Amino acid sequence: MSHFRNSLKTGSAENLSQRTFRPLGFLVVSLVWLIGFCYWFNGFGMPNNPGVQRWMLWTVIPFDLCDLIDPPVIAGADPWSWLALLQRIPFLGVAVMIWLGAWGYGSVILRWLKVDLGSPERLFFSLCIGLSLISLVTLMLGLFAGLHRGLLVALLIFGPFIEFWLRGNGIRRLACSCRPSALWGWVATRRKAILALMIVTPFVAVLLLGAMSPQTDFDVLEYHLGGPKEWFQQGHISRLPHNVYTNFPFLSEMLILAGMVVYGDWQWGALAGQASIAGFAPLIALGLYAAGRRWFSERAGCLAALISLTSPWTYRISIIAYAEGSLACYLFASLFAAMLYRDLSRGEPSGAGLPQKAVAFLTGLMAGSAMACKYTGLISVVIPMALLMLWITLSLPQPPQIRLVMLLAGLFTAGVMTSVGPWLVKNVAATGNPVYPLAVRLFGGIDRDEELDAKWRKGHAPPVYQSWKEKLRDLPVKLADVTANNDWHSPLMFGFAPLSLFWIFRQRKLTGSIASGENQSLILVVTWLYVAWQFLTWWQLTHHIDRFYVPMFSAVALLAGVGADWTCTLAAGSVAERSRAIWRGCSAVVLVLGLCWNAEVMLRLGGFNAGRLDLIAARNLATPNRIRWLNDAVESGRLPRETKVLCVGEAQMFHARYPYLYNTVFDHSRFVQLCAQGEAGDQQLRPVEEIRADFRRLGVTHLDVNWAEIGRYRAPGSYGYTNFVQPERFDRLQQLGLLGPSLLTTTEPGTGVITGQIFPVLD
Repeated sequence: MSHFRNSLKTGSAENLSQRTFRPLGFLVVSLVWLIGFCYWFNGFGMPNNPGVQRWMLWTVIPFDLCDLIDPPVIAGADPWSWLALLQRIPFLGVAVMIWLGAWGYGSVILRWLKVDLGSPERLFFSLCIGLSLISLVTLMLGLFAGLHRGLLVALLIFGPFIEFWLRGNGIRRLACSCRPSALWGWVATRRKAILALMIVTPFVAVLLLGAMSPQTDFDVLEYHLGGPKEWFQQGHISRLPHNVYTNFPFLSEMLILAGMVVYGDWQWGALAGQASIAGFAPLIALGLYAAGRRWFSERAGCLAALISLTSPWTYRISIIAYAEGSLACYLFASLFAAMLYRDLSRGEPSGAGLPQKAVAFLTGLMAGSAMACKYTGLISVVIPMALLMLWITLSLPQPPQIRLVMLLAGLFTAGVMTSVGPWLVKNVAATGNPVYPLAVRLFGGIDRDEELDAKWRKGHAPPVYQSWKEKLRDLPVKLADVTANNDWHSPLMFGFAPLSLFWIFRQRKLTGSIASGENQSLILVVTWLYVAWQFLTWWQLTHHIDRFYVPMFSAVALLAGVGADWTCTLAAGSVAERSRAIWRGCSAVVLVLGLCWNAEVMLRLGGFNAGRLDLIAARNLATPNRIRWLNDAVESGRLPRETKVLCVGEAQMFHARYPYLYNTVFDHSRFVQLCAQGEAGDQQLRPVEEIRADFRRLGVTHLDVNWAEIGRYRAPGSYGYTNFVQPERFDRLQQLGLLGPSLLTTTEPGTGVITGQIFPVLD
C-alpha cells in the first residue's frame, strides 16, 4: 500500500512537472520564434523599391500617421479635399447594389441547398455564391446583347426582394433584434469582434478609396479594364482578336462590366466595378472570422480577419483591379466548404445525406469559381479540392458505397462546371479551344500559329534550372521571398502562422468548441498542406511573379489567427494563466507594431491612391502622357472628331477617349498586317498607296508609337517584338508621304531617349 501511495505521489509530481513545463516551454519557443522572425523580416530590403530600406520606414511611421489626420500643404502638389470623397458616393452606391444583389441570390441558393450554417458562415457563402452568379449573369447578358442598364438593375434588385419575401416573419424578428436592449446584449457578447471591426475600419475605408481611383497598372489598363470597356462600347461580349487576354475566364472583370452598365458609363462605371471587386477583401475577412470561430475560438477568428485585412498585399491587390483578390476569396471558400463537408459527412451514420450532398456541390461551386477568376485556379484549387474531397469521403468510419462516392464526385464536378463551364463553352464556340490561349498544341485555337504559341509559352514558362542542385538552392530563396522578402508582406502572417502547430499538442479539448481536438488538428494539417501546395505550384509551374502567390495568404491568415491565439490550448492553472498573460501582452505589442508597419507600407508603397483628389485631376494623373495629349487634342478641337489612332507597341488603352486600333504583344501586330509584305524574316513595306487605302478603309488618321514598351519587350529575357518596327521604317513612311512630322515626341527624363511619337497620316 505504501508503495502504491509513493507511486501516486511520484506520478502526481511528474504530471505537475509536465503541466508546468508545457506552458513555459511553449511560451519560450513562441517568444523566441516571434522575435527571431521579426528580426529576420526587418533584415530584408525592398526588392520592388531598391532605394528604400525597411529601417527607413520605421523612422517616419509616427510622422506619416499624424499626417493622415492633418495632411501637410505641399507646394505644387495636386490639390486634395475631403469634399472629394463625395464624388465617390455614386460609385459606392453601385457597388452596394451589386453586392446586395449577390447576397440576395446567394441566400436563395443556400436556402435551396438546405445547408445549416451559422450567421457569419451563411453570409459569407451567400456572397461568394452570389458574386459568382452575378458574374455569370453579366456574361450571359453580354453574349446575347442584353447589356441594358434597366435590365441589369432590375435583376440586381430582384435578388434581395426574393430573399426578403422568403424570410417573411424573419424580417420582423430582425427588427425586434435591432432594439437597443438587444443590440447592447449582442455587443456585450461580441467585444472581440467589435474591437477587431473598429481596428480594420480605417484600413477598409482607405482600401475602398484606393479601389475607386483611376488605374495606372499596365495589365489592368490593357485587359482587366480594357476588355470590359470594349464590350460596353460595342454593347455585347464577343471575341477580341487583338487582345488575347480577354479569352481568359473573367469572373471579377464581369463585376467591372456590371458596374459600367449600371452606372451607364465605361469610364466612371469602372470605378464602381473596382469598388465591387475590392469587396472581396472584407469578404475574406468575414470567412476567416467564421471559420476561426467555428473550429477554434472567436479570438482566433477575429485575429485572422484582422491580420488578413491589414496586410499590405491585401491592400495592393484590392486597389489595383487584379484577379488575385477574388481568387484568394474562392481559394479559401473552397477549403472552408470542404471542411464543412467533413463535419457533415462524419455526422451521417451511413451513406450521403442531403446536407452532405449539398456541401459537396457547394465545394465544387467555390472551386470552380476560383478557376473562373484565373485559369491557374484549376491547379491551385480545383485539383487539390477534388483530392481532398475524395480522401474525406473514403476515410469515413463507414466508407460509403461506390455508387455514393460517384454521386458525390459528380456533385462536386457539377459545382465546378456550373461556375466555370460557361467560360469554357464560350471559348469552344469562339476559338475551338476551351482553355484558349493555353494548350494550343492539344486543342488548337483560331489565330494561334506556332510562332505566337511559342512566344506565349516562352513568356509564361517557369525558370529553367540546369540541375536539381540549382533547383534546391533556389528553394530557400523562394521560401524567403514568399514569407518575408517582398515590399508588401506583413510580418504578422508568417510571424504567427507557425505557432498554430501548438494546437496539435494541446492537453485538452476546447470547452464550447464545435469541433473536437482531433478535428482541429486535422484542419490545421490540411490547411498547411494546402498552403504548401500553393507554394510548390507557384515555384514549379509559374514564372515567379510575386502577386501570383498572394491568394495563398487567405489560408495563411487563418493559421496566423490560430497561432496568435495558441494559449487557448493551455489547461487551467497558475502557470498557464501567467503564460497566457505574458503571451497576450507580448503578442499585442507585436500586433500594434505590425499594424503600424502595414499602414506605413500602404501609405508609401501601396500604389496609386487618389481617394481625396478631384476625379478629373486623378484621371489626368493616371493617364499616360501621349494618350492624355490625344484626349485633350480631340476634345479641344485641335484634332478632328473623326480621329482614329493606330497604336504600335501601345496596349494600355483604357483611358483613351478616342477611337483606336491596337494589339497586345501576344497577338498579331496590326501595324505589320497593314504595312508589311513578305516572309517574317524578310518583311518589306507594301506599296504606299495600298497602305494608304487600308488606312482610309479603317479610318486611321494617326499613329501612336510607344518606343519605351517596344524596348521593354525586346530586352533580354522579355517577350520579344517584331523586327519590322524600327525608327527607320517610320522615317521611310514620312519620305513616301504617308506620315507627316511627329506631332508629339516624348523622351526619357535625363537621357533624352525618345520614348514615344505621334504621327499624322497624310492624305
